[in-house]
Amino acid sequence: MTYDEIAEMYGVTRGAVYLQLRDSKQTSKRPDHSKYIPWTVKAGHAQARPNAMLRLFSRREQGETLPEVKERMLDKWLAEIKEADVVVCYNREQVPNPASNTGGWYYSKRRPSDGTNLIRVDPDADSEPVIKTPNPQGSKSV
Repeated sequence: MTYDEIAEMYGVTRGAVYLQLRDSKQTSKRPDHSKYIPWTVKAGHAQARPNAMLRLFSRREQGETLPEVKERMLDKWLAEIKEADVVVCYNREQVPNPASNTGGWYYSKRRPSDGTNLIRVDPDADSEPVIKTPNPQGSKSV
């Protein structure tokens, strides 16, 4: 039975089901995405496309089988990142930009020191987003 089914049965939220099961030690360990999302992300930035894609990438890297549609979304995004030659950066104070209409996330031109990494954690990362970058909807942009 899924969390959603249990929530509907008892008239509570999915989160309430999770918390109850967690507190009674009946849940599996939560996935750790800190390798690809090492920042403390503001709640208002959590639904941004770069965050969602990094979580999907982390899930894939940890061996989880993703639904086919999510695999396609992730593969498309990874191709866009590679073609644009950018890395994902995060700064809680970053204003809305092509990577995230809520701010926080932005794409920065890849540096030699980035290697093949998807992200740059360096606090001296560019504070301004690059001009040509994949937009939140996935098509080429500005």
